[in-house]
Amino acid sequence: MLRILISITISVLGASVVTVMGIAKGDEPTAMGWPAPMSSADAWKVMPAAKQGQEAELPTWARMLAREAPRTAAACLELDLAQRTRSPVEPGLRAGMRYVAAKANGCSYATATAAADAKRAGVTAEKLASLDTPKYAAWSPAERSALQFAHDMTLNSDGVTDEQFAKLVELFSDRQAAAMVLAMAYANFQDRFLICLGAPIEENGPLPPVVVKFASDTLTKTTTPPPANKKPDIPGAKPEINKDIIEDDGEFTWLPYEQLQTRLQQQRDRTTRLPIPEWRVFADRLPQGLMEKPSDIIWYKIAFGYADELAVPFEIYLRTAGAEISSNWDRAFGNCIFWMVTDAVKCPYCMGHCEMNWEVMGMDTTQIADLSQKLAGNDWSSFTEPQQQALAFARKLTRTPSKVTREEIEALRKGFGDQRAFFICLQASRYNYMTRISNGFQLTLEKGNPFWDYYRMPTPSAPSEKQESPKR
Repeated sequence: MLRILISITISVLGASVVTVMGIAKGDEPTAMGWPAPMSSADAWKVMPAAKQGQEAELPTWARMLAREAPRTAAACLELDLAQRTRSPVEPGLRAGMRYVAAKANGCSYATATAAADAKRAGVTAEKLASLDTPKYAAWSPAERSALQFAHDMTLNSDGVTDEQFAKLVELFSDRQAAAMVLAMAYANFQDRFLICLGAPIEENGPLPPVVVKFASDTLTKTTTPPPANKKPDIPGAKPEINKDIIEDDGEFTWLPYEQLQTRLQQQRDRTTRLPIPEWRVFADRLPQGLMEKPSDIIWYKIAFGYADELAVPFEIYLRTAGAEISSNWDRAFGNCIFWMVTDAVKCPYCMGHCEMNWEVMGMDTTQIADLSQKLAGNDWSSFTEPQQQALAFARKLTRTPSKVTREEIEALRKGFGDQRAFFICLQASRYNYMTRISNGFQLTLEKGNPFWDYYRMPTPSAPSEKQESPKR
């Protein structure tokens, strides 16, 4: 049977959600040119065995992800379940917020899925239809504040004000406001990845969340550090021997490099929007083996401290993906893609983390500054043509995800090969999660580099274990 790629209408409680998507049939490529999703049965054969939910029907995105990264697909299924069922935010409202984000991103798959979740939560046809209007009039004043927050976090997270966030805390609670930030982070990650995949809606979808649980030892809880004693190949370090193939758009970068450094210092002096809890307050809620000791990373103290039921599944997904894709992932260049996303989102906290991660890879201050200046400039001729295309893709995916084209995906596949191109789509999408967390909470940037400890690596000033041991 041929895949149908037409405009379809899904009726939800009398309201219509008009979408453009494929219906998962046959073996034709997806709208973005990727191979058709494998069957649920075949996906279960490559994924880890589940303790609960084995052989359930899987969403198309999970079946596509399982082909390239089966353990990552398993972790992402647990993350999706947590976001759609375990949040302290009332189910109807969180489905409404998810709908608003999906519409703003132009992701038809997620829009239809959110509408179906809203129906299951008892949202009326009138309230659902109201989500397509600017003021969400059918919702209560408090709900409208949350829906507007979802819209703003999606389109301009840097523009969310302290007053707007404080109002959300007042109307709900600090814990629910935190969960809303994590929900919008997940929405902006998932929407972009779905768009990159051209994931078709399931033939009998949209599906409810898959109630699944994998054995803890099948997913990764430890971090994957950079290779020891190996200097990275620094992207853009070669003389300008290539042609700059990316047309400048007049809105190239957020701030010039020097002003970015000033902005980073301001973020170190900023107060995070929620009180930062002490580690002992939430440590016993974390799975054994996830965090061996307290971390100085503000991200973790806030996310684990206020919404561990959402933050822990994401961290396990993050570590599982990091371990599984590491053999076909250029870490230093991947961090350049992260840099482009942080620049497009205007996220100084994550910009600081980009520099910290380059440092733990073995780059010195001068090399980091040189690379950052090249990324912030409008001459990318020192990068290879595929690298230039990937950087431009990350910026476009972040700013205007619905405008990403099949031709741009195919250019990535031609330049990097199918698997690495797939990982670029996954990682560039995931970076939109991290930046939304940072901007939503306006996290205080750490003054040191906590990633040495995060990756269980000795800091440059500390003697290594080998040096500490006396010779025999």
